[in-house]
Amino acid sequence: MSTPALYRRVVRRETHSSRSTPAITLAVVLIVVLAWLGTESVLAALGQAPLLVAPSDAAAAVLGAASAPAGILTAGAIVVALIGLVLVILAISPGRRGRRSASIDRTAAVIDDRVIARSLARTASYAGEVDPSQVSVSVGKRRAVVEIAPTSGRRADRAAVDEAVRRELASYDYSPALRHTVKIAAKGKVRS
Repeated sequence: MSTPALYRRVVRRETHSSRSTPAITLAVVLIVVLAWLGTESVLAALGQAPLLVAPSDAAAAVLGAASAPAGILTAGAIVVALIGLVLVILAISPGRRGRRSASIDRTAAVIDDRVIARSLARTASYAGEVDPSQVSVSVGKRRAVVEIAPTSGRRADRAAVDEAVRRELASYDYSPALRHTVKIAAKGKVRS
């Protein structure tokens, strides 16, 4: 395997999460349900009392569900459809970790979103002339939100913060790129 292909594979592995947890959870649930059904069937064949519900009673209840009120049937169908939809979405959508790949020719570089958030918070605190504890940054898949609580009695210059954050983000070369939003709180914070 060539080095660039290996780097791409390593970066993809580090930036995307596997689907093993939902798959294992679903498999365990199915194993437990099938083991329970098998146990109930063996107990019924031996003439023993069921653990929870006898298979014949469960089959009769399922067949008798058609005579249940329409509201109950509709609610049951909606619950089953939602469970199915969640499972399909989990199967199709790529899992994402809070990391980004950087464009470096000869190495595989992965940057954690928390590092980006700290860097943006530091930049915003300098540009807004506030203490770093008064800046909060959250980094999502495509957007960084910078929130500043200015010092009481002083105003933070939103344009200066916006420009500083824009320059900082432009200096990064990672994928996927980020857009940003700067929010300045209406109420100030008393600095101790």
